[in-house]
Amino acid sequence: MLPPQLVLAGIATSIAITFNMLLPVVPVLVERRGPHGAAGAATAALFIGAVAGELLTPWLMSRWSSWGLLVAGQLMTAVPSLVYVMPRPDATLMLAAAAARGLGMGVAIVVAVALVAELTPPDRRGRAIGYFGLALSAPGIVLPSVAVSLLEASRVDIDALVAFTVGLGGALLAFMLPRTSTSGVSSSLLHALRQPGLLLIFAGFVMVSSSFGAVITFAPVALPTAGAGSAAVFLFVAGSARAATRWLAGVLGDRRPGRLVLAGGVGLTLAGLVALGVRSNPAVVLVAGLAFGGGYGAVQTAAYLAMTARGTSDHRNTISALWNSGIDLGASLGGSLLGLTAARFGYSTAIWVIPVVVLLALPVLLAPARAVPAGGRASEMIEPAGAIGP
Repeated sequence: MLPPQLVLAGIATSIAITFNMLLPVVPVLVERRGPHGAAGAATAALFIGAVAGELLTPWLMSRWSSWGLLVAGQLMTAVPSLVYVMPRPDATLMLAAAAARGLGMGVAIVVAVALVAELTPPDRRGRAIGYFGLALSAPGIVLPSVAVSLLEASRVDIDALVAFTVGLGGALLAFMLPRTSTSGVSSSLLHALRQPGLLLIFAGFVMVSSSFGAVITFAPVALPTAGAGSAAVFLFVAGSARAATRWLAGVLGDRRPGRLVLAGGVGLTLAGLVALGVRSNPAVVLVAGLAFGGGYGAVQTAAYLAMTARGTSDHRNTISALWNSGIDLGASLGGSLLGLTAARFGYSTAIWVIPVVVLLALPVLLAPARAVPAGGRASEMIEPAGAIGP
């Protein structure tokens, strides 16, 4: 039997493939079928569904087995993908399918991340989540570009069929995991958020993650369809950088101060967004992809380590839910904000709102946490070596 860590890496890869094959495609399809600015609604529907699934999962994990939830989540992500095989589906149906796909992905990824935390010693959690993040991000290096290329070739059906097939494969992989106990594990998100400093980290992470939803919505609509400065090339460069820095930030997070990793990631993200807003020539677009992807990948891993440092050992389910929902809630808000602003001012103006949001997130993320009250469960705190200190 395969080691659980390897199975989880395979599940992460399956989730990523199913997700990325339609991520940059559906906003364009909805934009073509709906009013100007409707692309943002497609991104929002996907990530709102994901947030709903993520926030519901801690409660589900206290009642059902992890492998069962992984199977259900993968199937819920895969089956609605078949909507996009249909010729000219209605925009409302496409939005509903996006929300359902998000819901399934949210359930599956929270369970998988919680299992990574459960099966890894605290002093190696940075590396573990880094490798998991690499498996989750590696398909995003190539697949968004492939998906956009298939879209331009009028072969969205291939995008959708790949998403469906790989999702089914991920559901089968889940049966290879051991059944784990959920006794003594908290399912209360409010209880987790009462841990010192956790709410601020979560809020700042949501703000930075808004850039991801905005960029995924903006790039396929605003960048050229061919050439070095095209959307496909930008997504390839950004995906490569994000995968690399998710792993690198995990290694650094076990050895270096978490504040440094987190602040550096936010700075790079901001630089990438400014370059994308300028996009004066193909070279600037490439720099934008490198900086944005690298910065946001580092922020994703560093934020997870910061959140686990503020929780206790029985919060692994809720922290997994909060971290994943921070990514998707932020992406949903970013896509919505970009779409609403673009409907009034155009995409070229709307993209400049996002760097402001990311800049405001920096002091929120780095704000010091209050001390743990006397009599608290400090002995049970999860303390990666590079976690953010008070």
